Amino acid sequence: SSPGRCSAGGTRTAANEAACSATPRANCAGGGGEAGGGAAELRRWVRKADAELAEAAAGVGSGATTSGASDPAPNPAAPPASAVAAEKPTAAAPPPPDVSKVRHEWYQTQSHVVVSVLARNVPPDAAAVSFADAAADVAIELGPDAGTYRLALSLFARVRPDGCSFRVMPAKLELKLEKLVPGKWERLEGDGTGGATAFNTAAASDTAPRTVYSGSRRDWDAIDREVTRAEEEEKPEGEEALNKLFQQIYGNASEETRRAMNKSFQTSGGTVLSTNWSEVKEKDYEKERTAPDGQEWKKWG
Repeated sequence: SSPGRCSAGGTRTAANEAACSATPRANCAGGGGEAGGGAAELRRWVRKADAELAEAAAGVGSGATTSGASDPAPNPAAPPASAVAAEKPTAAAPPPPDVSKVRHEWYQTQSHVVVSVLARNVPPDAAAVSFADAAADVAIELGPDAGTYRLALSLFARVRPDGCSFRVMPAKLELKLEKLVPGKWERLEGDGTGGATAFNTAAASDTAPRTVYSGSRRDWDAIDREVTRAEEEEKPEGEEALNKLFQQIYGNASEETRRAMNKSFQTSGGTVLSTNWSEVKEKDYEKERTAPDGQEWKKWG
């Protein structure tokens, strides 16, 4: 082969020079079947080495460009995150209640009257309440658009102003009035001269004598007499009538008569029933008793 070119052809480079120097001389020869196959293999490796070198050179050149492009320049027009958060809309405040729709209700205990003004979301500093001996005044500022709600109560009876209080809650304003005289008020409002009555006490005209149960107006004694009369008028028949007769005799008898009936009936085995104690106390019915027809007495044990 010539000094400037490899026998396989092509321009001399550092890569193919190294490849030619490492290849046996037989493979660099231009002729021969075996040498021709080695030259083709050599050319393939040379092309592969050139492609890898070119790719490496291109990667080094583009690396700086890629690195510089990976960090985008800050956008001076973008607002800071704090400004974006500040611009987010906040939840709207609940609307103030309508004066015409505000109402009040009340209930009472033995010692206090509780009045509830049903106004929602009232700020604590928007309510003004005052108490007197027989009055209570309420003023609630509902807002510039809603106006002021006012409630002036002239109470049914007198209260203790120093024992009265109020509190503002999310759904209402509550007044707690301490009664001067404990008891029940007939109504909330009046002229302050009303009297208090005891709780759970009926009027005198409603009370009536009750025989058994305090909550019942029925005459249970009369009912008992009616049942007894009906039982007496009932006429039993047969054995039931005989038993009833014996019960009446025994119930109306004296102590000696009852003793005679018990002894004669028990010792005779139920065959004798006598009411004469002077006869029964001397007689031994166990020795004289006779068994019914077709039966005989027999002792056991």
